[in-house]
Amino acid sequence: MSYLGNNNLPWDISRSSPIPTDAERFSGNNSTTAFTLTRSVNFATDLEVFVENIQQEPITAYTVNNTSLVFTEAPPTGTNNVYVVYRNYQSGAQVSLPDGSITYSKLANNIRVFTTDNFTANGNVSSYGLSESPADANTVFVTVDGVVQRAPAHYTTSGSTITFTSAPPFSANVHIRHLGFRTTSTITVLAANSTISQPNIVAPTITGTLSISGSILPTANTTYDLGSSSFRWSNIYTGDLHLSNEGKVDGNMVDGTKGNWTVQEGEQSLFLINNKTGKKYRFAIEEIQ
Repeated sequence: MSYLGNNNLPWDISRSSPIPTDAERFSGNNSTTAFTLTRSVNFATDLEVFVENIQQEPITAYTVNNTSLVFTEAPPTGTNNVYVVYRNYQSGAQVSLPDGSITYSKLANNIRVFTTDNFTANGNVSSYGLSESPADANTVFVTVDGVVQRAPAHYTTSGSTITFTSAPPFSANVHIRHLGFRTTSTITVLAANSTISQPNIVAPTITGTLSISGSILPTANTTYDLGSSSFRWSNIYTGDLHLSNEGKVDGNMVDGTKGNWTVQEGEQSLFLINNKTGKKYRFAIEEIQ
């Protein structure tokens, strides 16, 4: 029988060396529900899964966790009857680009750095502070009165400091041009559900407005604070207020019990809902103006 198309595609699993692996097969045995993928994926919708040539519904028929593909019901017995296609959304697929294919304009402005530092020597100082921290001594172009200096024979760098092996002469012009990528500031796009870990050092400070599309969740229940007794937020703008101390070991400081309440807004009143009993209350409000 003849077919239309090309069977030498990169996802053809019959090839001896599929590079990269865009699909793979598993054999069901009517009892195994978990299969190990060759790629790590983040969401069930990152895959198209077929069992006996019938496409399965993500989340309902299967879930994923990194390299684990888990069915809600074991696929029937068969040879290579489970077919998985990677859709490459969050699968960590690697793509090899041709040499020289990335142009200067494709680089983000904040990582390109060709700034210059200029100093007038006084004959005594051999170390100068730079406006950027170069990756190493060879990523800066250094001249003293137009004479090119060579690393490490004439200078070295450490962080944002350049140190000459001997102090440039009095009134000499020290010119330093940065060549390469900025090391002090970058923009990184994180995939959904990424985890950011901060080393045991002073917490970073963010200046300005931070806009986030999504939820901010602590990594543990009733463990971390928003603000402190010394550094408080000025105002809180929120919708309904949900309060619960059920995750704590101890109850409240008055009667030791635990509760789960919701504060909601009405046109003329504020309401309080006891989520454990379902009872509803209204705050007594006195108008003063």
